[in-house]
Amino acid sequence: MKRIIALTLLVLGLVMGQKVTIQYWNINTESFGAPAVRALIHRFEQLHPNIKVESRFSQNAYTGLLQNTQTAIAAGNPPDVAQVGYLYVNYVAQNLPFIPINRLIKKYGGAATLGRIPASLLQLGQSGGVQLGVPYSLSNIIVFYNADLFRKAGLDPNNPPKTWAEWEHAAEVIKQKTGKPIYIQLLDDNWSTQAMIESHGGQLLACHNGYYRAAFNSPEAVQAVQFWAGLVKRGLALNALFAQGGQEFLSGQAATDMTTVALRANFQHEAKFDLRATTFPSFGNTPTRLPSGGNVLVVFAKNPKKQEASWKFVQFLVSAEGFTLWTEGTGYLPLIPGLEKDPRYLKTFITQNPIEQVGIDQVPSVVPWVSFPGPNGLAASQALFKATQQALSGQMSAKRALSAAARQVDNLIQGERCN
Repeated sequence: MKRIIALTLLVLGLVMGQKVTIQYWNINTESFGAPAVRALIHRFEQLHPNIKVESRFSQNAYTGLLQNTQTAIAAGNPPDVAQVGYLYVNYVAQNLPFIPINRLIKKYGGAATLGRIPASLLQLGQSGGVQLGVPYSLSNIIVFYNADLFRKAGLDPNNPPKTWAEWEHAAEVIKQKTGKPIYIQLLDDNWSTQAMIESHGGQLLACHNGYYRAAFNSPEAVQAVQFWAGLVKRGLALNALFAQGGQEFLSGQAATDMTTVALRANFQHEAKFDLRATTFPSFGNTPTRLPSGGNVLVVFAKNPKKQEASWKFVQFLVSAEGFTLWTEGTGYLPLIPGLEKDPRYLKTFITQNPIEQVGIDQVPSVVPWVSFPGPNGLAASQALFKATQQALSGQMSAKRALSAAARQVDNLIQGERCN
């Protein structure tokens, strides 16, 4: 009997001592959050020695990660936890087998996790009344600028432009005096395109008689994209994709990078010039409307042990300690109110980082990142991106390109209901 008891205890000890390994799929490159991901995993594994987290990077940002996730699910090997861009929340809810957060809480506890995040932000991870995942990364688009180039152009870096008319004038001066253009982020997630269109009074989607319709062919939307294309045509703005544009800025070949505040840490580390930041420009008196960049953490794990381990990992990432490490290591904004004023967490850091404060100050201007509905949502998003490229490259006028894309999108999302 003693031998049986001893053997049983040994087996239990071995079982309890076994590590559960989970995969965390993310979009974080070495220059965009990967060091912070490693720091977070290291700290989590210290707190949970029986859980091992493997970070897996996906190229092409949220679109690429979602496409890879679909492929993995079809093969029966889904990621355990994945970053899902806010623009794809509805798509995932309608098309992929995620584990709802309420089900995880019911099985494994952790209800307090959601209580720390404001209800308005929790909605970023909801679809059809279901909490698909926990909102994690939150950013908005700000203007990083090279203060040294401003000085060379005879402009005051302490008084950067606030409107697009002022930026157009500044771009003319900078181009004339230094030969450098400005840069506005361009990526196939349509993030900056939405910021341009909505800040000019337009929309990407509209609800018409109970059904979704493309709205980015309105006069307001067309004028915003045509203004952008005009800057490119005159050589005042660079027409390049996200990665190239960022490199041009850091190498001093572009005067601005109008992009996510989440790049703050990398830019501060890499820039060899006087790096500054200011708010996203407005079109005159029209209020800026900036899509909420970032992602929600979604659990796809099928195995119960991996589900539990994944949920523990998610809870750590959205804890006060987790958000502190994430904000300091990237530039993403903390979702727990008061962390930026708490001396235990981010108060000192925020005080010393005025660039981070720019993103925090713009939070009242944040709007939902538009998600094209239905099983063809990805194709609809790509149609708008292609049209934007056609306009910026001068292949078509913004009106012609966006009108053609709107017809295509209407066919792709036909029958998708809205409230």
